[in-house]
Amino acid sequence: MDSRENSWFLHGHESLDCHVLDVKGLGVNMEDSERALRLIAEKSPDVLLLDSTLARNFSLCMVIQVRDKMPTLPVVLLPDIRSALEARGSSREQILDSALMASDAITRALRFTHGQLGLQHALLQMLLRDDLTGLHNRRGFMALATRHLRCASDMGQPMVMFFADVDGLKAINDRFGHGEGDRALERAAACIKQTFRKFDLTARLSGDEFVALAVEVPGRSPAAICRRLQSKLAHCSSTEYKLSLSVGVARFDPASPVTLQELMRQADVALYRDKRRDRWVSDGPAPILHIPHAKVIQPATPGG
Repeated sequence: MDSRENSWFLHGHESLDCHVLDVKGLGVNMEDSERALRLIAEKSPDVLLLDSTLARNFSLCMVIQVRDKMPTLPVVLLPDIRSALEARGSSREQILDSALMASDAITRALRFTHGQLGLQHALLQMLLRDDLTGLHNRRGFMALATRHLRCASDMGQPMVMFFADVDGLKAINDRFGHGEGDRALERAAACIKQTFRKFDLTARLSGDEFVALAVEVPGRSPAAICRRLQSKLAHCSSTEYKLSLSVGVARFDPASPVTLQELMRQADVALYRDKRRDRWVSDGPAPILHIPHAKVIQPATPGG
């Protein structure tokens, strides 16, 4: 037990049903709740345990503020068994037995919270992921891309956005059925996953439209990325048709930042500029689709 102006936690790694819990203690100044909230946000915990030796009004205030600032963070109030028993004049053995019982209750609460976190994560994945391709959906992309661009602007990091759609998807659906159209979308998504890095942001916006947001680094030009994507597509085409994507590219310049919506508009303009020039053509009984060279356009300047 620590003094009443500091919260008390176990330090170290505790095992719970074969899961390892990393338990950290945070010293809390009860006169500075804002600092306490900043500490919690910096640590990004899965669960917040509030020590019962904290003043009751402070604990309740913390719960309210945590709910406001971090609505998805579970909060567990630890029972103050020791203080209650000491007030009744209980023996040391009774205090120890009751502390063990309290520990068991906390363990059960954590086990329940762990399960709830798993369910919450699954629901979040359903909310932000596209069922067919496993990529982010429009909602997930818009939320995450906004954060990525904000960080890129703060850090002075250029980024590149790729807009793409599957060429001739309507012809594939009409000729081979919508089931084959779905398989074409799945193969296109798989090629996109293999082309971009894990920390790049990829999504299926709707129908046959895909988008990717990547950090621009030396030696990894947009043209090189498009060539890599083309190579992946060539190896996953069906025997009945060749799969291809039309791609438009726009660059995010942190020295002259634009909004996510504006960057998406620029990439969309580049995409349709390519599609007007390079249409897919039919070759025999199966549609033969062509990937045009991606065009990089600079962000629009004010008044430009």
